[in-house]
Amino acid sequence: MGGAGPTTETKQDRGAPALGWRLASKYHPVLIKSCGLLTLLFMWWIGSVILPPTVLPGPGVVASELFKNYQEGVLLSNFMSTMTRIVLGFILAMVAGIALGTMMGLSRVAEEFFDLWIMVGITIPSLAVLLILYILFGLNEFATILAIGLSAFPAVAINVWQGVKGVDNKLLAMGRVYGVGRSQRFTQIVFPQIAPYLVASSRFGLGIIWKITVVAELIGRDSGIGFQLHYWFQLFNMPQVFAWTLFFTLIMLVIELGVFKPVERRLFRWRPATKF
Repeated sequence: MGGAGPTTETKQDRGAPALGWRLASKYHPVLIKSCGLLTLLFMWWIGSVILPPTVLPGPGVVASELFKNYQEGVLLSNFMSTMTRIVLGFILAMVAGIALGTMMGLSRVAEEFFDLWIMVGITIPSLAVLLILYILFGLNEFATILAIGLSAFPAVAINVWQGVKGVDNKLLAMGRVYGVGRSQRFTQIVFPQIAPYLVASSRFGLGIIWKITVVAELIGRDSGIGFQLHYWFQLFNMPQVFAWTLFFTLIMLVIELGVFKPVERRLFRWRPATKF
């Protein structure tokens, strides 16, 4: 009886740190990201105190301009224009890149034939592609979306190409020996091996698409976030320039944290963490 008390106490003492460690491990990335964000905002505020507001407006001023754009309805209308171009360009880049990358990964002839095409596509600057298509087709939506898709297409094709070439044929042969059907071989053997390449290509392609979309809107469109940046830059209105830049950045963060991260966690939950 006398030893029961200390034993119970010891278990509770052991349980509390274990629970605290689990909670700390769970929220550790969130805390680090929050600290990084607060540090960035603090540095921005310090810079706005040192520099004139016409050069570097403070976070409060920029947030106020952003809210004013929302109230006037300018924010959402230009956001929809930009997102439409991004989504259509992304679909074009992914469909063409996956198709060509798969073809090159499965066929030696296709690999040799299109290899130079891909290298040329990566070498040509996206701005040059945009200008050429604007000259050929005019300053319209078709030329804009085509330029956006073609700019990201080579990067997608290369990732998919390497992913298909890296599929373990021994696992496929084993699946055939054990009578695994074609569809099951694809979903259980092929897709898990190429999924990291697909996610990487979509991320990398979207990063290129964001940049070229803003440039395309800045040069040849009359709507969108890039157009607004160019318009306020011409008026040298730095609070508005920073407001649209901040809005653009927030959209990218929402897509990264709200779309790509959950998809990545779901697709790759089977993978163990790398330990050295």
